[in-house]
Amino acid sequence: MKIQELLARSRDVAVAAVVWTLVAGVPELAAKEVPACRVVADQRVEEPLGTIAKEYTRLTGIAVKLQFKSSDKIGASVGKETPATDVVVCMPEDLDTETPVSALPGAKAVAWKHPSRLPVWVAVVGKHPGAAKFAAFSGGPEGHRIWANAKAGFTMVTGKNAAEAFDWVAQNRVGHTYPLTAMRMMRELGGIRSGTCIDIGCGPGMLAAELAQRSEFKIIGLDIDPDQKPLFEKRIKEAGLDERVSFVLGDAQELPFPDNSADAIVSRGTLTFIPDIGKCLKEVDRVLKPGGVAFLGGRYLYTSAEHKITTESLRKIVADTKLPNARVVDSRGQWVKIVGPEAPAAARKPSGGPGMLAHRFVADYGVESGECLMIFGGGHGDGQQAMMEGFLDMTDVKITAIYTKPEGVAQAEARIREAKLGERVTCKVGGIEAIPCDDGAFDLVVGAGPMLIFADRPKAMKEIFRVLRDGGVSLVGGRFLGMPEFRKVKSETLRQDAAKTGIPSIRIIDDMGQWVEIRKGVRISP
Repeated sequence: MKIQELLARSRDVAVAAVVWTLVAGVPELAAKEVPACRVVADQRVEEPLGTIAKEYTRLTGIAVKLQFKSSDKIGASVGKETPATDVVVCMPEDLDTETPVSALPGAKAVAWKHPSRLPVWVAVVGKHPGAAKFAAFSGGPEGHRIWANAKAGFTMVTGKNAAEAFDWVAQNRVGHTYPLTAMRMMRELGGIRSGTCIDIGCGPGMLAAELAQRSEFKIIGLDIDPDQKPLFEKRIKEAGLDERVSFVLGDAQELPFPDNSADAIVSRGTLTFIPDIGKCLKEVDRVLKPGGVAFLGGRYLYTSAEHKITTESLRKIVADTKLPNARVVDSRGQWVKIVGPEAPAAARKPSGGPGMLAHRFVADYGVESGECLMIFGGGHGDGQQAMMEGFLDMTDVKITAIYTKPEGVAQAEARIREAKLGERVTCKVGGIEAIPCDDGAFDLVVGAGPMLIFADRPKAMKEIFRVLRDGGVSLVGGRFLGMPEFRKVKSETLRQDAAKTGIPSIRIIDDMGQWVEIRKGVRISP
């Protein structure tokens, strides 16, 4: 089935897209012009789809030309020839009707309107080389982040009930983050590994299973939704953990547990869905043993706009509880940590460091395997080793590490042999301005510390882009905590340097430090 020329009688001139070629190993603009990918969409999705189109263009260099119409005009035109449209996006008028777009070959629902649950259908109807990728991007992980954050109110999935919908999200969008979250929580607990652990807002049990596999805890999953119980118990039984992990139906604002009964209380992404967060925190403090620790998650990547809360607002809520041992942690997410007066000293220390960079890559970019380039300075110390081991523990990547001095290679190889990591790590001499590797060799490039600050920064950025594969991502650090002022480079200066490269997919991130993010195309996931 085909679609009518939705842009008939319009004489719009196609916008030229940016296309990358490699000229002498450096990205340059191609001489030829490529027409924009033409998308005709339901006017009710203008806000999120406009953002999706901008992000797709930033990451791929392919321009997207959007035209918004009412659903009846789009629906009436389905089934006829069109040479002028590449992608069509439409919603039905209500749950009792369908849009003809849903019957087009390959059509896929990529989001749902909240709370009406009306699906957003996307179908490719043209031959533009970027059309299929745009459609997939709109329903992929990065597209779903944008749908979830839309002020107009959309969700990334639906189901028979909320529990079924969340189970899909847990498996298909954030499943790769549960092992990382469990590892982070074990560090935050400061060595507590046994006793009773309560997982508030446990959902279908993915976090509970990961925690159980990394500890000796008896874990109680608590959720207010009874539909979560069969999903939770099925997953726990399949994992062979049902002797230590159980489900309890209950409200986080009135925990059904006695005083001083839990050694650890955790949650992931639950706090902002609780009507009275302060009441919940007081309940957690009541149930926690004097030697216990609680680590409770607020918003996360896919938290919908209506349920998000600012970190400042969360700090005020925590302050209003007057709990002396409670504080907000805003590194790698949004958390509230409560440390009992008799808890291990290690639980009071901040958790982070170079090893957490792997957590950031997996959580933010979904990179779990492939080839990784690590860019270091002249030596290999504890920080470099921690970063390397973090990636090896949390991912399946193979690492190539480059050092500016032969001594750094020798130091690294000695520690790698000692740690028995030689099968997955290769070391060589090289620098960020002239990376000794082939074009398109790496899925990810990382470097923590001032790698860009002491280099010809535009040249270094181009070198990183050169060695990235299509769909690859790089995150390389600039200034860091404790660096002397005279050595720091302002983020605005880095942005000016990035603009000189001509690469549209570079951005400077001021979050947990100063970072240069470079993307090369998009990673398409199911």
